[in-house]
Amino acid sequence: MEEMKQSEKSRVLEETVLLKSPAEITEMMGWLGEIGNSAYALGLACRFRGLEHVKALVKGGATFKYKNIGEDGQSYWTYNYWFGLLEVHTAIAVSYRLDRRSLVFKDTENIPDGKGGEVGIKVLPIEQRAEIVRYLCENRERAGFDPDELLFYSIMSDSQNITAVLKEYGARFTDDRVSDLTENGRSYNWLEFCSMIDALNNAKFLPIMTQVVEQIGGKTLHYTDSIYYGNYNEYHKKYRFFEPEFFKFILEHFNQKKMAKGQIMKNAIDLNSVACLELCAENGWLKLPKKRDEMIQYATEKGSTECTAYLLEFKNRTADLAAERDRAEKRMMAQLNADPNSVSELKKIWSFEKLEDGSGLVIKRYKGKKTEIEVPEKIGKDTVTVIGDYAFSTYAPRLTRERSMFFDTVTRITLPGTIKVIGEAAFYFLKNLKEVNIPDGVEKIGERAFDCCFALTSLELPDSVKELGAKTFSGSKNLEYVKLPNGITEIGDYMFSNCQGLKKITIPDSVKRIGIWGFRTCKALEEIVLPEGVEEIAREAFVECDDLARVVLPGSIKLIKNYRSPPETPFHKSPNVKAVVEPKSYAEKYCKRNNIPYTYKGGNEK
Repeated sequence: MEEMKQSEKSRVLEETVLLKSPAEITEMMGWLGEIGNSAYALGLACRFRGLEHVKALVKGGATFKYKNIGEDGQSYWTYNYWFGLLEVHTAIAVSYRLDRRSLVFKDTENIPDGKGGEVGIKVLPIEQRAEIVRYLCENRERAGFDPDELLFYSIMSDSQNITAVLKEYGARFTDDRVSDLTENGRSYNWLEFCSMIDALNNAKFLPIMTQVVEQIGGKTLHYTDSIYYGNYNEYHKKYRFFEPEFFKFILEHFNQKKMAKGQIMKNAIDLNSVACLELCAENGWLKLPKKRDEMIQYATEKGSTECTAYLLEFKNRTADLAAERDRAEKRMMAQLNADPNSVSELKKIWSFEKLEDGSGLVIKRYKGKKTEIEVPEKIGKDTVTVIGDYAFSTYAPRLTRERSMFFDTVTRITLPGTIKVIGEAAFYFLKNLKEVNIPDGVEKIGERAFDCCFALTSLELPDSVKELGAKTFSGSKNLEYVKLPNGITEIGDYMFSNCQGLKKITIPDSVKRIGIWGFRTCKALEEIVLPEGVEEIAREAFVECDDLARVVLPGSIKLIKNYRSPPETPFHKSPNVKAVVEPKSYAEKYCKRNNIPYTYKGGNEK
C-alpha cells in the first residue's frame, strides 16, 4: 500500500463510501493506511450515505481538513466538502469554494457499481443531514469541522434545519467573516457574498438577509456597486433594488456612505418610484438644495410626472427659499472673483488629501472633463507627490457609470516632476490612454498601475523607480516597448501577461527573478535575453509566446519551476523556443531533462 499514490487512495475510499457498508469502510481505511485527502469522501458520506457512514470515516481518521498542494509545491484553493450537508442547489451554488464537478453538488446521480453496471444515489433528507451536523459539532476537532464557517453558508443556502442545529451548538459568524461583510469590499468573501445575494430569488432575500444582519452584531453591511448592479440590471430586466420593501432594507442595513446616491435616485425616477424617493428623503438624501433641485430637473426632463410632483411638494414643504437664494448669490460672486488656480477652483477638478507624514498631497480622483489631463504640481502651498490608488481608473470604487464612461475617453495624462509614488491600479482600464509620462523621481509604481491600457504602445520608466507591483502592464495588448529601470530586482508576477504586442524588452542587470506568468501570451515577443544575475524563473513565465524563438539563460540561474503533472515548463505552448545556455550549468541540465532544444553560447545545437 505504501506504493499507492495518495490520489489513488482517495479514489478507492470514495468508491467504498458510495458502494459499501460502514463496516467495510472501517476495514478499507485500515488497509489503505494514511490518506492525505479524505475530505471529499467525508462530504459524499454526509450528502448521500448517512450518519453511520460518517461515524465510520471519522473514527478511522477522516477529516475535512486537507492541503491542496500542486506538483510545483504551491498551495491552491481548497473546496469545502462539508457543503454536501447543505441545499447546494440554492444561492450557495455560486460559492467560490464549491467544486461544481463533484457529486457534492448533485442531488441525484448514477454511478458505476464496480460490476459493469450502475447504481443510483440520491441526497439524504435534510433531517438526516441535520443529525450528521449534530454529530460533527460534537466531534468537531476530530473531524476538522468548523461550525462557525458552515453557519454562513447554511444561512445563505436556506438550509434551515442545519442552521438551527449549528446555532444550538453556539455557532456564530467569525470576526473575520464579520469584518469581510462590513468593511472589506475587495476580499474574496465579500465578492462571494455579492454573488450569492445576486442568486437569491425575491422570496428568499429578506428572510435570509435578516439572519445575516442578526449575525453581524449591529454593524451595517459593506456596500459596493456589486450590490447595486446585482439587483438593478436593465440588461437582465432585474429591478428588485427599487421594490420599496427591498429598498428600505438596503438603506437600513448597508453602508449608505458608500452609495452613489445621485445615480440611485435617478434610477428611481426612471422607474417612477415615488415610494423610493420618499425613503431617500427620510434618510436625508434630499437635504442639500443643490441635490434636490438636480433631481427635480432630472424628473422633469424624463417626464416622470409623479416623481416631479413629489419632489416639488417636498421642496415647498421643507425649503427656506430666501436663505437658499442668498447662498446661491454668494456662491456666484465667489466664483466670479475666484482665481482659476486657487484651491477652491482646483477642488472642483481634483479630489485630494494631505499625506499623514506631511510629505505632500495625494491625488484621489479627477473630477474634470478634459480628455487630455495635466496633473498640477501644487495645490495651494502643498506639493502633489502621490497619484492615489485607482485615481484615474474606470473601475475606481464608488465611481458612477457616467464618470466611468468619461474615463474611457481619456487619451493623455501629464504628471508633474514632483510625483514620487503611483498607486495601485492608478490608470487601470483606461482603454484609450495613448500617452503618459513617468517623471524622473518616481520611486514606486503600484500593482496593476497600467493594467488593460489597450491604446498604450510604449512607456519609459526612469531609473529612479525601484519598485514595480505585480500585473503592472498586464493586459495592455498593444504595448510594444517598455524601458525598465535599472535597480528593480524582479519582473513581478503577471507583469507583462497578455501584452500581445510586446516585441522587445531589455531586462536590467539587477533582476534576480522572473515571476509567475511574467510574459504569458506575449505572442509577438521573438527573443528574451536574461542577464547574468537572474536566479529564478517562476512557473508559466513564458507560456503561449507563439513567436518566441530564442531565450538566453545565464549561468546564474538556480531554479526553474514547472507546473502540474505531467510537468509543464515555463515555455509551455511556446512551440519555437530554443534556449542558449552555459555548458554544465543548471539551465543546460534543466533543458536536457525537459527536452527543450538548446545551444551553447556560440556553440552547436544540442
